[in-house]
Amino acid sequence: MAKLTKTHPAATTTDVEVSQNLHFFTVDYVNANASTGPEGAQQAVLNAIQDTATIVAIGPLLDTNSQQTFAVEATGGNGTVVAATLQAAIRALGTVDSVDLSSSTVTDTKLGILTAAAVS
Repeated sequence: MAKLTKTHPAATTTDVEVSQNLHFFTVDYVNANASTGPEGAQQAVLNAIQDTATIVAIGPLLDTNSQQTFAVEATGGNGTVVAATLQAAIRALGTVDSVDLSSSTVTDTKLGILTAAAVS
């Protein structure tokens, strides 16, 4: 009888996508913390994102309430969300509720969890 050889794959793998249609990006509003109501700048940005993709999760406002990370499932075309397309859509909103969104940025990112940060 032939002897079997055991192999041990790596215990962990990094940078794995759960779904090829799940994308993460960060929106830098520059300053939107004063416009969080139902007619505010943040809601206008959410609406613009939802025109392109299905929002799966939204992170908290960070960096003096100016940045927010989103997880979305793409719904159109080739199944991708293009940061430049979202950025153009958000900038096209102009000024909403006294917040100028014309210099907002959208940056592709990956899921990262900082465990050393204090929870407030």
